[in-house]
Amino acid sequence: MKYFLYLLLCLPVLAAQADDAIRLNCPPRGNITVSFFNYYLITMKWGDHFQVASGKSKNHTKNGQRYWTTTFGNGDGLAYFPDTQQYYLFYAGSDEPVPCTEHGSYVYPVITPPRYENSLADRQEQAQASDSETDDSPVVLSRPGTQG
Repeated sequence: MKYFLYLLLCLPVLAAQADDAIRLNCPPRGNITVSFFNYYLITMKWGDHFQVASGKSKNHTKNGQRYWTTTFGNGDGLAYFPDTQQYYLFYAGSDEPVPCTEHGSYVYPVITPPRYENSLADRQEQAQASDSETDDSPVVLSRPGTQG
C-alpha cells in the first residue's frame, strides 16, 4: 500500500513541465523559439515548423570552456556555451556553426487546464443525437479477425 501511495505522489512530478524558453535569431532561418522542459526535452519552433530533441550532451572545449549540445529530429544541432551565454545552430548536413543572437527569454506560466466531466446525462444526450443523425441501415461492428 505504501508503494502505491509513493507512486501516486510521484506522478505529478513525472509529467513533462515547461520551464523556460528563449527567442533566438539564427540566420538564415530567422526567429526561433527554443523551449526547455523537464528531463532534457527541448523543442524548437520557427514559422510553421516544429522540432523535438531529447537529451543534452555536456562537454568542454580543449581550453576548458563548458558547453552542451542537443540534436533535433530534423538533424539540426544546438550548442550553448554558458560562460559566454552564446548559442550556435548547426544546420543539418553542415559542420559550420551559425552564431545566434538571443532576443529574449521568458518563463512559461503555470496553468491548470479546466476539467470537463462526461456525465451519464451528457452521454445519453450524445447517443440520442447520434441516433437521430444516422440512417436506418444497420451497422454491425465486430472485432477484427472474427466473423459475425
